[in-house]
Amino acid sequence: MDDANKWRAIDIVLAVLAAVIVAYGVLVLDWSVFVVIALFWLENVIIGVLNVAKMWVTGARSGYTASMIAALALSAFFIVHYGMFTAAHGIFVVGLFGEPELGRAANGFFEPLSRMIGYLLADRDGWLAAVLITVLQGAAFFRWLGTPGNHVATLPALMFAPYGRIVILHVTIIVSGILVLALKAPVAGALLLVTLKLVFDLMPLKVGPSASKLAKFDRMLSPAQDDARRP
Repeated sequence: MDDANKWRAIDIVLAVLAAVIVAYGVLVLDWSVFVVIALFWLENVIIGVLNVAKMWVTGARSGYTASMIAALALSAFFIVHYGMFTAAHGIFVVGLFGEPELGRAANGFFEPLSRMIGYLLADRDGWLAAVLITVLQGAAFFRWLGTPGNHVATLPALMFAPYGRIVILHVTIIVSGILVLALKAPVAGALLLVTLKLVFDLMPLKVGPSASKLAKFDRMLSPAQDDARRP
């Protein structure tokens, strides 16, 4: 098995494991739609942190001081812009889905996010799900790091890389979550969200008989060179 197939196999296993543990949480631990969406939101945060690391690595690999300064400047802009985007999305998730679990409405900018994170990580199972999601994204980062040619990625391309897939995925999940709440089928709905997320995770890996169609759709969302998940 060559390195590309080895990394692809590892990514598939980790994506399926992440889906299985969230599905276990839904079926056995009574995780709600809110918990599922909150875990996916946490993954956005991890993707953003690793994308900053990619920008720093790209600047350092160039060997030029100016490129490293540019990487630091653009990553600072990315941290502010992506941080505000992610925070606003998290507040929206809490406001729309979080009241049954979190109780009273959270005030301010940071309180909703801190309460959501605290609720997610309050027990062992929440920690395990968060760790597995982190490992999944970490594996994708090290795959990117060790693949020849990634140093040619431009800093502006990396700065915008995470947005395409994240926006489409989470708009889909949030709309589905609203429909689930309206239909009052929380378990089936939460499992649907897990399935949608797994499909989005597997699309870049070109898995299954419809791989060519999924790959074309995936390239429409984000070019292969610029994808936040892969080289």
